[in-house]
Amino acid sequence: MNHLPSVAGPTRLGKAAVALMGVANVVATLWILGLMVLIVADILGRELFAHPIAGVPEMVKYSIVGIVFLQISHTHRAGQMIRSDGILGMVRKARPRLAAAMDLIAQLCGAGFAAMLCWAVWPKAVRAYMRGELEGISGHFTLPVWPFLGLIVLGSALLSASFLMSAAAAVQQIRKTS
Repeated sequence: MNHLPSVAGPTRLGKAAVALMGVANVVATLWILGLMVLIVADILGRELFAHPIAGVPEMVKYSIVGIVFLQISHTHRAGQMIRSDGILGMVRKARPRLAAAMDLIAQLCGAGFAAMLCWAVWPKAVRAYMRGELEGISGHFTLPVWPFLGLIVLGSALLSASFLMSAAAAVQQIRKTS
């Protein structure tokens, strides 16, 4: 759990990023509900009418990726990202400034990794869009790949922003304990 104060950023950009993280989280939650309805409809169609909905496995496969990347930044902002705070908690009790510095390093590493993922997937998303890459079986069911790669880019960028906001909170904590 994140022990640092929530920092949305005093700027409009910081507030906009947090708002966008919330919207992405809501979209992903609605997507999950829609996916559940689709899966139940597919099962009913398969079992009752011997006619499944075409492309459900492909839609589920790509939806999972889209949902995860839409929700990951909000999860981090809410302090609900999986993380081991055992050592950090012990250090925080004895040396709060050192703990904040350790957290700063961790948040900057997270921001860097998320930014690298964004940077690495962006050209793939553009290439998939330009080429009109599709997933599925031609003539049966296909769906474009680029929107899902775009969600990875968006989610990674928002996650990097969330890590940077937490890093800013760690800097505030360091200054406060000085």
